[in-house]
Amino acid sequence: MRKPLPYFLAARALSILGDRVTDVVLPLAVLAASGSAVTAGFVGAAAQLPQVLAALHVGAVVDRRERKSLMVSADVVRAVAFVAIGAEVLFGGARWVPLVLLALVTGVGDAVFHAAASSYLPSLVADRDLMRANGLVEGSDAAATLTGPAAGGWLLQALGPLVACVVNAVSFVASALLLARLPKNVPGEEDSHGDSVLAGLRLIRRDRAQAVLLASACYLHLLAAAALLPLLVRADDELRLTPLTTGLIVSAAGVGGLVSSLVLARFCDAAPWPLLLAAALSVNGGAVGALALFDAPLWLAATVLVLDGASALGFIVVATTRQRRTPDAVRGRVIAASTAATATVRMLALACTGALIGLAGPRPVLFGVAGLALPFVVLLVLSGFGGPPDRTALSYAPRSSAPTACRRCGKAS
Repeated sequence: MRKPLPYFLAARALSILGDRVTDVVLPLAVLAASGSAVTAGFVGAAAQLPQVLAALHVGAVVDRRERKSLMVSADVVRAVAFVAIGAEVLFGGARWVPLVLLALVTGVGDAVFHAAASSYLPSLVADRDLMRANGLVEGSDAAATLTGPAAGGWLLQALGPLVACVVNAVSFVASALLLARLPKNVPGEEDSHGDSVLAGLRLIRRDRAQAVLLASACYLHLLAAAALLPLLVRADDELRLTPLTTGLIVSAAGVGGLVSSLVLARFCDAAPWPLLLAAALSVNGGAVGALALFDAPLWLAATVLVLDGASALGFIVVATTRQRRTPDAVRGRVIAASTAATATVRMLALACTGALIGLAGPRPVLFGVAGLALPFVVLLVLSGFGGPPDRTALSYAPRSSAPTACRRCGKAS
């Protein structure tokens, strides 16, 4: 692998570290200031809205602009926004309108950063190293998850929400400085027929494997969005745990993510990806159900560890298979189109989860999310795809019936 990869991994880890601090601090701070799980859910949902409304346009920008500069700009914007969020929670009483507006800004930054980063990674490594590289990316995220929530709980308990959000902002600035050391990545040119922002959606619709990947990713994101808030509410309202203890429980996710990312992923490249995803989603469903049953912090932490380990493996398989199947010239749009779908799921899950917790409590919500794993597992088992992920990416073809060429890394296919 090339030398720039460590800078990319470190930048991602720092950025995710700040996010994981905020994952614990922001909902707990909003709950403390407003006393409303519904408000906490809507603030989280607002951060996903730009990824739904702007994702297709973001994908087109990522496929036309230099990707490193887009990542750096997104980090700077998010740094400013999180300082403002901390100030609002501390001095403004956590009013939902300013928090939602600021969450929208962070959502735009997230949409740009993640589409650019996922499109950028294949330029740093050879195709044979892509699964390992995605494992390292997920591993750096897991390392941040291991330390971020515990740090967030301690910061909130000892120093308050403003300091925690400033720490998040500093992480984005550090990420931008590291990314600035990377080489530029200008997407390969494509013919004039392929300029539509709907190119990603057309590719996903035309390729059954891409559609199955997207369905699996939707459940993984539903799980990520809908499991954390009821766990936090259970820890705060039912179990009366301190923010530090809650942070330590959530931090256990990092251990599971590290095991999957750095150990399991390197042995899974030759396995059929639908079966890998089916196994990961089955474990996910069982673990979420267990979160509703256990009361002891140690058992909750162990369950979170298993849950995130399965999720990390699922995300690695989805990312690697999608990157391999998608030409560089349209990769940003495919990733952004997928992000639009998964962000819609996350947004609805966050908004509905807060309301459902208010109506029924956190335990029934966790059981419901666990049961939703079954149809996705059945879809994967019956998908009919065999062998390792297809390394010959489906060529992007415009609506015209005339012969066309796609370009991967600037070369005609």
